[in-house]
Amino acid sequence: MTDIKKSKKELIDELKDLRQRIEEFKSVEDKRLETQKAFVESEERYRSVFENTGTATIIIENNMTISMVNAKFEELTGLSKKEIQGKMKWTEFVVDADVERMKGYHVKRRENRSSAPKEYECRVRNSSGEIKDMFVRIDMIAGTLSSVASFNDVTAFKQTEKALIESERKLSKLMGNLPGMAYRCLNDNLRTMNYVSAGCKWLTDYAAFELIDNSKIAYMDMIHEDDRENVYQQIKAAISSGRPFQMEYRIITASGQMKWVWEEGLGFVSDDGEVKEVEGFISDITEHKIEEQQLRKENIRLKSSIKERYKFGEIIGKNRSMQEVYEHISKATVSNANVIIYGESGTGKELVAREIHKMSDNHDQPFVPVNCSAIPENLFESEFFGYKKGAFTGALQDKPGFFDQASGGTLFLDELGEVDLTAQVKLLRVLEGGGYKPVGGSDEIMANVRIIAATNRDLKEEVKKGRIREDFFYRIHIIPITLPPLRERKDDLPLLIEHFLSIYATEDNMPQLNGKVLGMLYNYDWPGNVRELQNVLQRYITLKTLDFMPPSVSKSLAMEGPSSLEPEGGVESLNQAMKDYEKNIIIGVLEKNHWQKNQTALQLKIDRKTLFRKMKKHGL
Repeated sequence: MTDIKKSKKELIDELKDLRQRIEEFKSVEDKRLETQKAFVESEERYRSVFENTGTATIIIENNMTISMVNAKFEELTGLSKKEIQGKMKWTEFVVDADVERMKGYHVKRRENRSSAPKEYECRVRNSSGEIKDMFVRIDMIAGTLSSVASFNDVTAFKQTEKALIESERKLSKLMGNLPGMAYRCLNDNLRTMNYVSAGCKWLTDYAAFELIDNSKIAYMDMIHEDDRENVYQQIKAAISSGRPFQMEYRIITASGQMKWVWEEGLGFVSDDGEVKEVEGFISDITEHKIEEQQLRKENIRLKSSIKERYKFGEIIGKNRSMQEVYEHISKATVSNANVIIYGESGTGKELVAREIHKMSDNHDQPFVPVNCSAIPENLFESEFFGYKKGAFTGALQDKPGFFDQASGGTLFLDELGEVDLTAQVKLLRVLEGGGYKPVGGSDEIMANVRIIAATNRDLKEEVKKGRIREDFFYRIHIIPITLPPLRERKDDLPLLIEHFLSIYATEDNMPQLNGKVLGMLYNYDWPGNVRELQNVLQRYITLKTLDFMPPSVSKSLAMEGPSSLEPEGGVESLNQAMKDYEKNIIIGVLEKNHWQKNQTALQLKIDRKTLFRKMKKHGL
C-alpha cells in the first residue's frame, strides 16, 4: 500500500513504530559504546597490571611467538619489546636442556589444559649469556590458544638450596665419620632417641634404626647398671639449672663389650618453657681410660718404690743405671707387651722378670721359667707345646708344655740367644698368634701367655750374623731392659753386702768387715756379678775365708781371729767402714793428682759434681 492510500491512523502508528525502533537502536548503540568504553578501560587496566606486575610476564601465541612482554621481562632478558614482540619465540630464551620439555608442555596444554603442569621450573638465558633459574606459571587465556606466562627469578634461592644440600651432605658425611654418635633424644627416663648419627653402629654395635624410638633397646638400658642412676641425676641437675652437661660412664654394647664413653649434651627449651629434648655427642674414650688406669697404677707402683730409694721389690741398687732399670720395669708392668732383658750372667735377669710378673695384672697367674739352653733340639716341641698320650714311645699320658703351664701368666725364656733357627720359627708362629699343636694332637691351641726373655748376648749382632731371625727379633725386642754389670755400679756394693749378710748371717756368726776386706771386695771386677758376690759372701760367712773364683785374682784372707778383721779403734758398723774406706780412697787419689779435681774425678770414674759432693760429705 502506498503512503497516499494509508490512513492517518496507520501513518501515526507507523511513525510510533519507527520512533520506537530508533530508540532501540540508540539504546543498542549506547550499550555498544558503553561496552567499548569498558573494554578499553579493561584493556588499559589489564595492560597496566601486565606492565606493572612484579614478575617478568609474556603472552605466548599458539605458534610459540611472544606477542607481548612487560618491562620486567625486558629487564630479565636484556632485550627491548621491539626486539621481542612478534619477532621471537619463547623457546629462544630457554636453555637447550629444557627446550624439549617446555615444547611438550606447550602442545599438551593446548590439547588438554589439565594435561600439562601450570607451574614448573626451567632455566633461561639472557642476552649476555647468563643463565638463571626460573619458577614459571602459565595460564591459558579463555577462548583463545594464547597463554600468559610469568617468570620468577629463583636463582639465589636455588643457589642457597644447593649450598644447603651440600652443607647437609658434608654435615652428614662428617657426622658419619666422627668417632662417636651425635644424637637427639626425648627428655624422658629412657632417653628415647629421635635421631642418631651413623657413628651409632661403631660406638654401640647397634644400627641406628634399632635405637630410634627404642625399637630394640633404650639407650638408658645400655648404660652400665652401676653408672645408670648417676647419669640420670647428672642430666637432671644440668637441665634443671639450664646448663650443658659433661660426664663419663660405661656402656654395654650389643656384642657385650664394655666401653667407657664421654658425653656432652644440652637441653632445649620449647615454646611452653619446658625442656622436652636433649641434643649431644657421645664418644668412645675406652683407650684413654685404660691408659689413665695404667698410668695411675704406674704412679702407685712408682710411689711405693720411692719409699725405699735403694730397693725395687727384691732388686737392690741406688746407682743411676739401676734407677733407669726401675723406671723400665714400672713401664713394663702396666703393659702386656713382650720384654727382653739384657745383661751378663749373674746380673739378676730372672729376678727382674719375676718382679715384672709380680707387679703386673696377671700376678696371680703362673710364672714359668725356662732355661732354653738346657732343652735339646729334638725335645723342643714336646717341652714347649706338650704331647698327647701315645704320641711316641714312652708317652703314657698327656703332658702339658711350657705354654700350657704358663697359660694366663708369664713364660720366662732365659738364655734366649741359645735357641736355634728351627726353634725360632716354631716360637715365632705362636708369638704371631698362630697357635700351636701338642705333639700327637690335632687341635690348635691359642697361646695366652706373656713372654719375658733374657739373654747375655747382643741380639742385634746375632741378627747380623744370621743366628737370630730378624722377624723373631722384632717380636721379642719390644720392651728392652738392660741390666748393668756389678763392676759399673760398685757404689751399690754396701747395699748388696748388707742385704746378703742379713740373709746368710746370724748374730752369732755376723762378720765384721774392716777396710782391708772392703778394699778387696771393692777392687775386684766381679765377672760373675751379683751372683758371684752372693756366693763369695756366703762362703765368707761359712768358711771365714774371702775367696774369689778366678785364679788370676784369687786371694784368700784366713781368719786368724776377730782382731785381724777389726779396725784399730775396735768394731765399727759396715756403713762406717765403707765411709772410711771411700774417704781414704778419695784422699789417696787427690794427693796423687796434687788435688787436681778434674783428673781425680776421671781416675775415680765419677763426674766432678759427684766428687765435690763426696768431698763435702767427708769434710775434704
